[in-house]
Amino acid sequence: MEYNPHRDEYWNQEALHQDMQQAFDICNGCRLCYNLCPSFPALFQIVESYDDDASKVTTEEADHVADLCFQCKLCYMKCPYIPPHRFDLDFPRLMLRSKAIRAKKKGISRTDRFLGNPEQVGRMGQIAPGLANWSVKNTGLRRLMERIYGIDHRRHLPRFAPTRFSDWAAKHQPQSVPNLDEVDVVLFSTCTVEYHEPGIGQAAMQVLKHNNIRAVVPKGQVCCGMPALDGGDIDGALRRARANVDLLAPYVRAGKPILALQPTCALLLKQDYPTLVESEEAKLVAQHTRDITEYLASAMKKGTLKKEFESSPGSVTYHLSCHTKAQGLKRAAKELLESIDGCEVEMVDRCAGIDGTWGLKAEYYEESLQVSQKLTERFQARHDTHACSDCALAGLQIETVTDREPVHPVEILARSYGLIGGS
Repeated sequence: MEYNPHRDEYWNQEALHQDMQQAFDICNGCRLCYNLCPSFPALFQIVESYDDDASKVTTEEADHVADLCFQCKLCYMKCPYIPPHRFDLDFPRLMLRSKAIRAKKKGISRTDRFLGNPEQVGRMGQIAPGLANWSVKNTGLRRLMERIYGIDHRRHLPRFAPTRFSDWAAKHQPQSVPNLDEVDVVLFSTCTVEYHEPGIGQAAMQVLKHNNIRAVVPKGQVCCGMPALDGGDIDGALRRARANVDLLAPYVRAGKPILALQPTCALLLKQDYPTLVESEEAKLVAQHTRDITEYLASAMKKGTLKKEFESSPGSVTYHLSCHTKAQGLKRAAKELLESIDGCEVEMVDRCAGIDGTWGLKAEYYEESLQVSQKLTERFQARHDTHACSDCALAGLQIETVTDREPVHPVEILARSYGLIGGS
């Protein structure tokens, strides 16, 4: 099966259909992933309707299965047939390929074009953040937005920060870096932190500084490219990936780790940039990228982070996001937070059903809530603890259902050090 968009076979419609039928036959015979996302129940129902003959699945039916895949990556972690197995099955990437071919043939939908360009949305919102934040809560305007852009009017949306994180960072780091010897780590801020949740980046910089780790936020960062991939916009994803690799390459060549502040971005840089960009620099960026929680948990374990805290958060209910788990970081945040005296962590290992842009769309809103039901029920039941998640998009799902806004583990760490306010 082909997953590299730089190869002609990737864009061959007939080859894709054959690969989809083969994948459906493998998955129908295995069924380990029957309960992970809406794609698999739909897949099994379709194949069963043809007496388990996947070769009869139509292109339209295969497209429907692909549209229900929201790239949580849980099936990849569970699948016994991933590369280098001879079946060479990477179900999430195959579904992205399906969307890419359709987008190339039919064009990118208005919804996917809007959601796939978070930089533009962020810049627009920060022209007048107060007005923008009012508008995303206004029922009439939200219904209009749903009609125009397909974003469900009931979905809680990210708020726009009055100051971009990069602007804040520029005032709190040296105006110029004479040489790379004066840098220990590089922050990849992500669109979420840049435009909506700068507090995560601020907490990260303050925690690093408190522990004598010199961090820099290079200017010129763009979106990691995942929202574009979600909508089949391969060109948009490639353009962003190349720009980020060019920006980060001098740092990684000097051996400086890249700390991504959101798990989806960390996962994309680690796993997809080498294929998207196809350069030695992209491979180096992938090798040197760490999730911020991963980096801090490792440093705490090695004893290089301070353990003198001014306060304890007490009880924390922590959501383990799918893309955190896909990086192999199942215990990182739990171990980091439990290094704070008196902190007890309950970890909720359930999918939020919102990954990327899928859960924002009106057509999938109800299914998104159904996927996340066991997660949100747990947060509804625990009002006596601090809500926490590495993933701000997953936090939107929790907030939509429970009206509780989770914070990032690094924000809890910063509060416990006494570096920022909050309870």
